[in-house]
Amino acid sequence: MRILVLGASGGVGRQAVEQALGHGHEVVAFVRGPAGLNLRSERLAVVTGDVTQAADVQRAMEGIDTVISALGSRGERPVNVYSDGIANTIRAMTARGVRRLVVVSSSGVGADASELSLAARAMRKLPNMRAVYEDMERMEGDVMLSDLDWTIVRPAALTDGPFTGIYRVVEGHSVPKGSKISRADVAALLVKCATGSLKVHRAIAAAY
Repeated sequence: MRILVLGASGGVGRQAVEQALGHGHEVVAFVRGPAGLNLRSERLAVVTGDVTQAADVQRAMEGIDTVISALGSRGERPVNVYSDGIANTIRAMTARGVRRLVVVSSSGVGADASELSLAARAMRKLPNMRAVYEDMERMEGDVMLSDLDWTIVRPAALTDGPFTGIYRVVEGHSVPKGSKISRADVAALLVKCATGSLKVHRAIAAAY
């Protein structure tokens, strides 16, 4: 299977690239700069571009079977990388006939404030995080309204811990009493969803 990973130089994206390669898949890693991903494999192609530019995403989509979006904001203002990036991705997938899309969001996105823990509420009120969550909500809305075979993954707080393969997955905004999960385990879930029919048309949360 040929997998396109958007945001491949980020923490989750890089892990997804490594794990997909480890499972024998071909990977197209979409990065902002050529130095963003220091990996080598005969089954890895690196494409440099800007996900907010439709032509760049269209170019990367050729020959792709499934897409993992692990986009992340790097402090730019206004925050639009999630919504603009996914809009371009959906258009490119539709034009190329690619059906499977797995998207990383965040625990609590789309939830009413009353459903969140005190810590989560405080996090969302931070000036630098409010815009990120709002753009993630726009991204999720576009994904859910698309005709694609989508899955949205909402991980808890991300850590650099090891792959364990032991984590909880529930449908909804967050895992009860689940506060964290490693990027490696999130990546494993993304690859599992992207290469099969697990949780199609579902928004799922993941945590320990």
